[in-house]
Order: sequence, then structure tokens, then C-alpha cells
Amino acid sequence: MNAANYAEIARLLALYCHIVDDKAWDRLGEIFADNGSMTVAGIHDTHCGPDELRELYAEKMKHPLAHHSTSVVVIEGDDARASVVSKWITVRIDGGTGTGVYRDELVRASGGWRIATRVATPGRQSSV
Repeated sequence: MNAANYAEIARLLALYCHIVDDKAWDRLGEIFADNGSMTVAGIHDTHCGPDELRELYAEKMKHPLAHHSTSVVVIEGDDARASVVSKWITVRIDGGTGTGVYRDELVRASGGWRIATRVATPGRQSSV
């Protein structure tokens, strides 16, 4: 994986936080592949595709005040696909915090890198 791909992947993971915090559900296509999926382990089953993702984010999830993505590690990748693990920290409206791990499979689409599958595991440690 070259430095340019890594930078684009880091940008994608940061953009996810901005889009979700802004509740810009019409922009989910900027971060998810056309048939991308999201699972929140132990909380939300897998939702796949634009309509299900929009429903998950807009209607089912309880969002904190802010998301922060950090500690990005590309486990393996090339110019078309990548496996990535990262940490997330959230801040709730009441001042409480949360943390967890994202495990992503990414694909390069015509518009750049997109999330093909994302599994968010709250409050867990990762093994890279």
C-alpha cells in the first residue's frame, strides 16, 4: 500500500465521522460502496445498501454528539482493496464517552475509497 492510498483511506475514515455527526444521511454514498454494509456487534444486525443504511443511521441508531476515528492500521491492501482496523472514541451529549473498534473492508470505486463492510464493536480491544 502506497502513501497516497493510506492518506485517502485515513481521509475516508475521518469523513465518516463528519458525515455521521452532521447527520448528512444523503451523503452516506460518499463513504459506503453501492452495496456497502454496517453492523454494530451485539446491537444492530447488518444493514446493506443505501436504503437500509439510511434507515439504520437516520432511524435506528442513537448517535453520540461526536465521533472520532483514530489509530488507523491497514492490515493488508493494494490499489483496489484494503482491510483496515481503527479505534473510535465518541462523546455523548451528557459528557460521557464511548470507545470501540471498527473493522473495515474497503474497495476503490470510481469516486475513491469506499467502505464495503464495516463492523463496529463497542468497548472491545483489537488485535492487529
